[in-house]
Amino acid sequence: MAHQENPDFFKGRGAQVNTDNKFLKRKYVLDHIEGLDEPLLENSATQLFEESPKKIVSQSNSPDLSNMFSINPYQGCEHGCIYCYARNSHEYYGFSAGLDFERKIIVKRNAPELLERYLNRRNYQPVTIMLSGNTDCYQPVERRLKITRGMLEIF
Repeated sequence: MAHQENPDFFKGRGAQVNTDNKFLKRKYVLDHIEGLDEPLLENSATQLFEESPKKIVSQSNSPDLSNMFSINPYQGCEHGCIYCYARNSHEYYGFSAGLDFERKIIVKRNAPELLERYLNRRNYQPVTIMLSGNTDCYQPVERRLKITRGMLEIF
């Protein structure tokens, strides 16, 4: 049977399971009489989690990417590209890099206000700022929340 014909297949999702989070000590599983442990299947609906950061512009101190500034209004991405390099960053929030990355989206609604405060600092020096170096700033929820749109208006 093809995976698309499987009734347990999450349509529109790149990942089909939650991978183990290396930062967590415990995980939820279903214990079967046969002794097989399988991942707990959950609802595939997208959930939004609000984060209220104190700053929105991040600077990379990497020797490979010196003086690189970026803004990420979202963590996680509904597009769910299975090859996305940003998946592992979701584990820092206690989520899985699998299905959680695609359906548990962390949003920073105050990003436009924080950006305006950053640009209006007295000692601000103009620099190039990359928008969404980690996850897509134009994912489906942007249509409703308009966080990226608000930041572009500030820019």
